[in-house]
Amino acid sequence: MSAQEHTAYSRYGLGSAFDNNNTQSAQMGGLGAAFQSAETVNYLNPASYGALQMTTLDVGFSGNFATVKTQTQKAKQNSFSLNYLSLFFPIKKYWVTGASLLPFSAKDYFISQTTAFDTATSVRFEYEGSGALYNLSWGNGFRYKGFSVGLNMGYLFGKLNNNTLAYQLNQYGSFDATGYTTWTYTNTKVSSFIWNAGAQYNLPIKSKKDSNKIYNLTFGLSGSAPIKVAKTSYNDDALYTFSSSLLANRATDAGINDFITDYIQPRVSSTQILDTLSEKFQQRANIRIPATLNIGMMVSRGMKFKAGIDFKFQPWSKYKGFEDNAASKLNNSWRIAAGGEFLPNDKNFSKFFSRLKYRAGFNYTQTNIKINDTPINEFGINFGIGIPLLITAANNDGLLQKVLIYAFNVGFEAGSRGTTNKNLVRENFYRLKIGISLSDKWFVKRKYY
Repeated sequence: MSAQEHTAYSRYGLGSAFDNNNTQSAQMGGLGAAFQSAETVNYLNPASYGALQMTTLDVGFSGNFATVKTQTQKAKQNSFSLNYLSLFFPIKKYWVTGASLLPFSAKDYFISQTTAFDTATSVRFEYEGSGALYNLSWGNGFRYKGFSVGLNMGYLFGKLNNNTLAYQLNQYGSFDATGYTTWTYTNTKVSSFIWNAGAQYNLPIKSKKDSNKIYNLTFGLSGSAPIKVAKTSYNDDALYTFSSSLLANRATDAGINDFITDYIQPRVSSTQILDTLSEKFQQRANIRIPATLNIGMMVSRGMKFKAGIDFKFQPWSKYKGFEDNAASKLNNSWRIAAGGEFLPNDKNFSKFFSRLKYRAGFNYTQTNIKINDTPINEFGINFGIGIPLLITAANNDGLLQKVLIYAFNVGFEAGSRGTTNKNLVRENFYRLKIGISLSDKWFVKRKYY
């Protein structure tokens, strides 16, 4: 599974966090707290699992296309990722369980910065990060009348890497071969238990004009307490120097890790080319992930329509990380999202376009990053469609029947992150999101008459 989306802002903290919206909810702006569906998995609130009626295999993909701008430069970046994978099935009428593999956060950045200390001395700093954290989760949802509760228990694992090079430049803007280069790296391995829980309440409301029309008002709440990673997580930190003349052997397109791995490290055992200033291995990673709170409300009427609003808050100012510097000082983040879906005709499915579900939404995020007293915010608008599939499945009596499920969901998101003010970076991104939800009835005891 790839969870990478190249962004300079993944340098900070645990990297860029993933919201884990399924494709349907992402098309509606990213609704999570009150969203529930009978045919797709909502990871953000495990209480929603109780609404699943059939065994469901859920897979989500995305293609990410971005244009990165500064005040003087512009570049394009593309990537593709598998966003989630899950399998859930009902155990009882009131209990649904399953497992999922989700990306948690990722680092993927390369930043080059030149600082002039006086008219004759300038130093180039290069920062590079890679790696990802994943969440292998076991979820359970329980439903009784209008109330639902749920719990996800997960195993957080993965590695994050940060590398820094610093070397003096000559009068021509190239490295000074007579000087020395410092190389700093931090490797963090995470292995820990995490969890989140949620609750939902469905309130049916009859229309005063038409008693046959019943609206459903859903309130949702989900979140987790602060989590300190387990003792099995650790850091490796080191600081070295080597002659800058070795940079002549670096390929023009080689990043820091590629250069160190391909040229420096193979020669360390045979030639003393590194001068060790500091090495600290297998240190316990005292990482503290702050609490989360997600609240929302959604109104729906059968398959006809859904509409809702969502709010998420996470106090990242209380984050404790593996970097003991300004890069680990984060701010509280919040996110608001709103959107909905509409089915033109929920009675007659003879026409193809009348069977499609049309979705739209937006979201606005104040991220946990603030640079040069400038908050890094993100905005996105979303559109999508749900494409139905007619399947044959067994009912509760074991008899086969035709069932219409929205197995294929295709969405598009356009948005931006950051700003070009104060020498910062603005990222305009476009994301194509594809979700596949395959459902069927399992464990049905057949009845004979």
